[in-house]
Amino acid sequence: MLGAIRRLQRRVPDAERYFRRAIAAEPNVARHRFALGELLASVQLHGDAADAFAQAFRLDPESLPIARAFTRSALAAGRGADAERVARALTIAAPSAESWNFLASALRAQDKLEEALEAAEQAVASDPNDAAAAHTRATILTRIGRNEDALAALNALSARGVTAPAIVFTRGTALFNMTRAAEAEAAFAQGVARWPADANLHTALANARWMRGDEARFTRDFEAAVERQPDNVQLRLMCADLLRRAEFKDRSEAMLRAGLERAPSDIALTQSLGVLLDEMGRAPEALPLLQRAAAAVPGMMQVRGNLTNVLLRLGRGDEALREIEVARRAAPLNQEWICYETMALRQLGDPRYHALCDYERMVRPYDLSPPAGYANMAAFNEALAASLARLHVLETHPLDQSLRGGSQTSRSLIYVDDPVIQSYLRALSDPILEYIASMGAPDPAHPWSGRKTGQFRLSGAWSVKLKANGFHVNHLHPAGWISSAYYVSLPKVMESGADQQGWIKFGEPRLPTPGCAVEKVVQPRSGRLVLFPSYMWHGTIPFSEGERLTAPFDAVPA
Repeated sequence: MLGAIRRLQRRVPDAERYFRRAIAAEPNVARHRFALGELLASVQLHGDAADAFAQAFRLDPESLPIARAFTRSALAAGRGADAERVARALTIAAPSAESWNFLASALRAQDKLEEALEAAEQAVASDPNDAAAAHTRATILTRIGRNEDALAALNALSARGVTAPAIVFTRGTALFNMTRAAEAEAAFAQGVARWPADANLHTALANARWMRGDEARFTRDFEAAVERQPDNVQLRLMCADLLRRAEFKDRSEAMLRAGLERAPSDIALTQSLGVLLDEMGRAPEALPLLQRAAAAVPGMMQVRGNLTNVLLRLGRGDEALREIEVARRAAPLNQEWICYETMALRQLGDPRYHALCDYERMVRPYDLSPPAGYANMAAFNEALAASLARLHVLETHPLDQSLRGGSQTSRSLIYVDDPVIQSYLRALSDPILEYIASMGAPDPAHPWSGRKTGQFRLSGAWSVKLKANGFHVNHLHPAGWISSAYYVSLPKVMESGADQQGWIKFGEPRLPTPGCAVEKVVQPRSGRLVLFPSYMWHGTIPFSEGERLTAPFDAVPA
């Protein structure tokens, strides 16, 4: 009861402490864990909320409210497989539009889009008047490239008088996919005008303006909304995050510090400022902020991940490893925590690092053979470049991706109805299967070969066009298993190999970290595919002239 009172008073750390004391006193009572999950979900810590709901569900597996709460948080945390398992049980125990909608959303989160559409159709059939089900179906239609059908479904909702920020967001997404970027921006702007407190619509509008080339003032409406609603922490956090990603770090810092002046104990603002200061090369200033956040909410892995990153940046690999070992046990396939583990082991000179990052064995180039109907790879890549060019309609890079100085397609190539693109995707099968075979016998303790099943499916595919002086910042692929770079066309300076311009590099973290430098580089060639584990740091050395066109993808076990 004290925890519930503190939650109503918005004293989140106190509420968490009391709920955890209730759990300690009565560990077999599901409602205490359910209350903790609701608290964590209310502050957007969905991964930790899902863990609390899962523990409650184990104690009370017949509880439909717990099952629904777990599914919502697992989806928000990106744990689609977990959400799918419980959602399937819900469609049996309590078949309804809501249950089928949960399943559709879980399948969509895993890019199982054809299955997701079938579940969404079941949801709509269960209750044709269920707006949430109709919206989920429209969202899936945009993902598989049926954007006209998605707009028709959204128009039908509008005709019934149904409107909501999420519906506007999906409409804008469909318009973007149809290369109608100006109309998409207008849709987001209308949404922001109607729902000025909706942070997701503000983010969509700012991103649209950024990618259409309005870089200097892309957050103008967002920043104005923060000024009008200074105590809306979600607006402030998401606006500051966009400014950080766009390299307007001073403006981001000012916004976060202004928020902390109004709410000095807010954990989300505290940790966001810590992350920002770390990126600004001020890790010693960031450390106490992130330690404070981690101490206030000790069970929250997202917060502890930010602390771990700063410890590594300060060369304190032994302390970082203690945090990592707990997280790895809880989420053994989380690619980010695997990456952190490799960094800590590397700093400490631990030989386990080389077992996780055997660059000579795990980073492999393959030169593709031309698909049927093409005399050589040059002819095929010329056709592929023309198909991809029709999808590159934006002026600059999306802020949530690794590229700098270029553009990225807004829809998955997997669902683009283009025979050349589909020929490319089919041509990937042999090299991916050869790469999987090269792993040898599966080692259950290894996050690379241990996932081997002998089969795979593509979980995402896209195209990137980099301009002169463009590059990819060092990054990893959190949702992948096998990641890639496929080179469609390259500038002459890259083909010559001069100064390793445009080469892909491995082993160097996004921010300078003691003991962690480049381990391997691979020269790109038109028609070359490079495969590697998704948890490996990788990036691109900038190049001085021309354009580089690639078509990367992620694969996961099937």
